[in-house]
Amino acid sequence: MPVDLVIVTPQGQAFNGEVESVVLPGTEGDFGVLPGHEAFLTALRIGPLELSRGGQTRFAAVSRGYAEVVDDVVTVMVGTCEFADEIDRERAEKARERTHRQLEEIRQTPEGREEWRKYQDGYSRAITRLAVSERFKG
Repeated sequence: MPVDLVIVTPQGQAFNGEVESVVLPGTEGDFGVLPGHEAFLTALRIGPLELSRGGQTRFAAVSRGYAEVVDDVVTVMVGTCEFADEIDRERAEKARERTHRQLEEIRQTPEGREEWRKYQDGYSRAITRLAVSERFKG
């Protein structure tokens, strides 16, 4: 008995299909969903998503959003979703370097709180993209 997984971003559907399980990056920690899971709604943080389908595991980097589980349907609504085989490692590395540099500069200013969060999110996305693409290599 599979779980229906739908991943939606502002650009459209990133994934729609049956899976055996999915592991999502919740704000309170990673959690897995199997068939028959209790219904709930939760916030997601920037992190890796792992889905198992047909005996294979796929990884994706997702940004902040929400996940809803109802009647063996998991709906994931996030700002971005990139599967490991779609990630441009060179671009992700450049983003990591750029945002790290920006974080160092902002740390020096007292009014940089809002900017700090923006660049911290960018840094987290870049690190997640690199980690997810590394899993795909293996």
